[in-house]
Amino acid sequence: MLVPMKVDYGVRTLVYLAQQENSEFTSTSEIARAQHIPEPFLLRICSELQKSGLIESRRGPQGGHKLAKSAESISVRDVVNSVDYSLAPVDCVEEPDGCRLSGACSQRELWSDVEMMLLEHLSKVRISELKNQQVLMTSSAPIRVNF
Repeated sequence: MLVPMKVDYGVRTLVYLAQQENSEFTSTSEIARAQHIPEPFLLRICSELQKSGLIESRRGPQGGHKLAKSAESISVRDVVNSVDYSLAPVDCVEEPDGCRLSGACSQRELWSDVEMMLLEHLSKVRISELKNQQVLMTSSAPIRVNF
């Protein structure tokens, strides 16, 4: 099962914003450049994150994005709910009418349970935890010296 890019990019964006020490707005182009996210796609993701109340956005020369809540209060599941709405491993979990077997399929409940366990776990993972891990990983990276 692959995590949708919208979820990955949304989490990366929130972790990056959480790393910004000041409460200033960070431009879309800076986030896109730092996180290797295509800027037009990032704009759409930020719009969804703003609509769900996870970030504040402002237009103009001093514009950009910042967290609307503390990083401790935002879970990865919040991001999923904001940008993707589903992590169902198979289509029939979300669209049972699209499968001719859904009324008598022994696997549907299994995949539905997998999605629920995943979402339950993601509701426990906070953006602040990911930010702290990221800071540790980048600050303890070995220094490269080129001769």
